[in-house]
Amino acid sequence: MKLRAEEIKKSDGISDFSQAHWIWKLRVLTLEKNGSKKSPALEALVDWSENQEQDFKKISKVIARVGQLHRVQDEKHVKKSSNPKHENVYEIRADKGHARLMFFYSEHEKTAVFVCTNPYWKNKGNQDQAFETCDKFRRLYEQQKLEEAKNEKNK
Repeated sequence: MKLRAEEIKKSDGISDFSQAHWIWKLRVLTLEKNGSKKSPALEALVDWSENQEQDFKKISKVIARVGQLHRVQDEKHVKKSSNPKHENVYEIRADKGHARLMFFYSEHEKTAVFVCTNPYWKNKGNQDQAFETCDKFRRLYEQQKLEEAKNEKNK
């Protein structure tokens, strides 16, 4: 399985996230396996834009806030996992809504990137498991980036 951090494009079916003046660049994690690609975060964003407009608007505003600030401190908008097993994984929250988007920060690819990994819907499923999934993706992604950097140096 190969993990990629990809930009959201207008052709993905949701509004463009203008990132011109952002500190962090938004990327969604795409999983590639056996020639097929899947992005749980992008799929959730598209679904919410079509079926949960209020939550989508709130999530979009927080995404912009995360991109523009070094770190968002207000837990109404961004909350770090409280589980000590999870290393630096967060959720973007639709305040007074249900949508949640798990993410981590990364500083690879010559830019600072925050990578949205997977969705969670408040009171549906297990929030700790959603953080666990994000942490698993973070570890795999960071390991893959280290290996790619090592291979580049050896060329």
